[in-house]
Amino acid sequence: MPTTTTMQKGRAPCKNATPTTTAHDTALVHLHDGKPVTDSLTIAREFGRRHDHVLRALDSLIADGTVGRPNFEETSYTDEWNRQQRMIELDERGALIAMPFIGGRNSRAGQVRLVDAFLSLRREASARSAPDRLAARRDAASHYSILSEMLMIHREAEGKATKPYHYANEARLVNEAFSGVFGPLDRDALSAAELRILTRVEVRDAALIGAGKTYAERKALLSAYAVTLRADPRLTGGVQ
Repeated sequence: MPTTTTMQKGRAPCKNATPTTTAHDTALVHLHDGKPVTDSLTIAREFGRRHDHVLRALDSLIADGTVGRPNFEETSYTDEWNRQQRMIELDERGALIAMPFIGGRNSRAGQVRLVDAFLSLRREASARSAPDRLAARRDAASHYSILSEMLMIHREAEGKATKPYHYANEARLVNEAFSGVFGPLDRDALSAAELRILTRVEVRDAALIGAGKTYAERKALLSAYAVTLRADPRLTGGVQ
């Protein structure tokens, strides 16, 4: 999500100008797709470093694999002159890895404040999301039962028995469409937003089975569907 910043007044724009944020512009951490993140601009402010120097340090960590996907994301902010400027967003793991390498006159205090902010936001998000997540978990379990029933009915109509491994393979198919991994999925570790997406994938799979789509056809269609769901702000807008 772009962050609007202000430049220090009285200075003309130049190549090395470092944008600074006012106190109300941004919190130390915020939720993005329901997960706590910070960004290079915030780190520069908190650590007392120039933003371009922070970007250079992060680029080095990314280049050598110290910080990797999905722990960072290239993004941008709008400066005082309405120009798009580069910024890097970091999740909690990426920030914790990167912070010792940033340096700066306030590095120790900055690290403490950022760690505390991550912990505080995580506690707040967990408290807010508990009832919604429980409902989403129940929905996912309920729709998986419907999916299993649809699989059994379809196979019976074809004169085939449904064995435990058929159910397991169908669950793995849904998991692969959702996460990219063909295997078990720890649903208890998923956020409410992730569970909502998983539920939609299960419902779509049941419908595809009822439409007579083959396993290979369902695999392709579900994977594409999961991508569209993840891009839907109504499901992934950070509301847990």
